Amino acid sequence: MVALAMSNSPLHITAFHPSLPSLTTVSPPPKHHTKTPWTRDTRPFQTSLFHSIHDSTPPTTTRSSSSKRAGIIFPGGGLFFYWQAGVIAYLQEHSYNLSSTLVSGASAGALSATLAKTNVCLHTATELALHLSEEAGVWERPLGLMGIWGDVIREWLEVLLPLDAENLVTDELHILVTPVPSFGKSRVSKFESRDDLIKANMASVHLPWFLDGNFTCNFRGSPYIDGSFLARPTDYFDKEYSDQPKLILDFKRDPVMRVRATDFVKVVSKQAIWDILEQGKKHAKIMERNGELDILR
Repeated sequence: MVALAMSNSPLHITAFHPSLPSLTTVSPPPKHHTKTPWTRDTRPFQTSLFHSIHDSTPPTTTRSSSSKRAGIIFPGGGLFFYWQAGVIAYLQEHSYNLSSTLVSGASAGALSATLAKTNVCLHTATELALHLSEEAGVWERPLGLMGIWGDVIREWLEVLLPLDAENLVTDELHILVTPVPSFGKSRVSKFESRDDLIKANMASVHLPWFLDGNFTCNFRGSPYIDGSFLARPTDYFDKEYSDQPKLILDFKRDPVMRVRATDFVKVVSKQAIWDILEQGKKHAKIMERNGELDILR
């Protein structure tokens, strides 16, 4: 599940994800990044802001007809959504063709996969996440994100996703959800509407009780919880896709993130969020140098 922002409350997300990192080093804001002016007075955001989110992304290219299509797996990772966001931002900035790539994600990784496949600018998405979190008062609330997190994420997706998002991702995006009470795994790859796509994401990120006070999330008339719960790598795609080339974007493969994964320390600043995103971009560059991104060309 993704942490849009963290508070100083003792009831923070490490209660559910004890692998959150220590991120106390504050570095200068990225020089390439220009802050988006937020001018919203009413919901939803003004049309000009909606267009700025999508006009800043590179154009979508034609899908490959190759039978050996690459796939990207976005595992769950809580706060490390922003690391995945940094990798996606690097791919976008360097003209990697994600339109011909199958993607699959669970929990926070479902959000990453959805934004990647709909070509949303990840820098803008991060700004909006921090803006909505501040607007919701999560930095000052005694309970932090407890009970309001779900509404914040839903509004975030409502603003970010293109109006035709369901058409962009059907059969190209797989979202893992965990049905209750079986606690097995289900994949969703067809979406009836933009709202149905958003609801699939909300089911995949649903941390019991934390998001909205409920144990489960109702999706298409059935109860579900966080899609990363007991998820295995083989759960992300159908069996017939098992021999296809895949890229797993797991923060634990990044030594910088991995050494922080056992620390029980809260994020102390918004800049720490940007630091995670920038580290994702740095690691993507290393992956490119090692040839790991060649399957996306």
